[in-house]
Amino acid sequence: MVNGSHLEDRTTPALLGWAPLLVGAVSSYGGIAFNYGFALYFLDYRHGFVKRGLEGELLSGVAFLSRGSLLAIEYIFLAIAFAMTYFVFRGMLFGTLSECKLAVALLSAPALLPHLGFMFAQPDVTLYILLLGCIVLFVRASPGIAAVASCLLCCVALLAHEAFCLMFYPLIVAILWHLCARKRLPWLAGVAHVLVVAAVFAAVMHWGGLKISPDAMLHEARARTDVGVERQVYDVMASSLAEQRALVRHMYTPGVLRVLVLTVLLSVPYFALLVRLLHGAMRDAGFGRMQRLGTAILFVSPLLLCALGHDTTRWIGAMCIDATLMVLYLYLTESKDSATRRSLLDWASGPSFLMWLVYLIAVGPYGATGMRTAEQMVETWFRSN
Repeated sequence: MVNGSHLEDRTTPALLGWAPLLVGAVSSYGGIAFNYGFALYFLDYRHGFVKRGLEGELLSGVAFLSRGSLLAIEYIFLAIAFAMTYFVFRGMLFGTLSECKLAVALLSAPALLPHLGFMFAQPDVTLYILLLGCIVLFVRASPGIAAVASCLLCCVALLAHEAFCLMFYPLIVAILWHLCARKRLPWLAGVAHVLVVAAVFAAVMHWGGLKISPDAMLHEARARTDVGVERQVYDVMASSLAEQRALVRHMYTPGVLRVLVLTVLLSVPYFALLVRLLHGAMRDAGFGRMQRLGTAILFVSPLLLCALGHDTTRWIGAMCIDATLMVLYLYLTESKDSATRRSLLDWASGPSFLMWLVYLIAVGPYGATGMRTAEQMVETWFRSN
């Protein structure tokens, strides 16, 4: 009987640990027609340096990208993202039952693996991979080496998409702040990291404009694929900041706003959970009041992108990813008997865990402009009326 109980204790995390992968994979299934992310694969440096052109430059040697080729590329990127997630957090996903439950709940949530799977061809998958690379460095390498190597990865991410600066770099800044506050990294190193990334961001924005007209770019892209290419990407890249904001205002249609409002309402429990876990983890890890407040401000900074793009749940998703990975980072880097680990495991071991897990999975993934569940509910409502 004891042996059977011991086997059950070991088998449960082993099976439950695959839940985020399953939910993420299921979310990636579906038809694809016009997709924003695909358009970026045809941006390269043949006409000069252009922002968001890194992935396209890597594929510039491929003369024709068929629909099958594009899907294969996207699934490869998605598989790398999922595999890296399991590599980084495998100790929790297949550790004790409480560790497994904590990791499974957070990684199966609307902004994590289901979101990445549902977004599929968005550049966010690439940015997430590079972000996880930084997390690996901060968890496994010495702070000095991690700071230098992560700075390089962040610069590469900015070449892939400049939105990394507001989407995911806030998490890196929060980790640097934590290391400097604990005197594990010199403040000069942390400040230098931020200054280098800021300089690269400024260079990308200054010299990365589209070198040919959107019409010419669209013509080149269509000549290399049999998939519909979204022109909006090139229009945005050729526009000034004022023109982009004017374009975005027109894209906040009543339908988009209805889905957004319902998405926020459905997400309130999720937001509350992340605030609770993040605040508790930072407090128990010795963050001062100003550091906790500053970190919270950093993590809501992706929402500033709402003024530049109507992809609101991409920005909300980035905010939640930053908060989630910070919680998991603190768990991995704090000692086994720390208050941080105890408080997080207490939540995972509590009686409300199953209710939370069901809610986090059932409410569905974030898409680009809304939660899938919210989109379906709004569509059903208008069909019935």
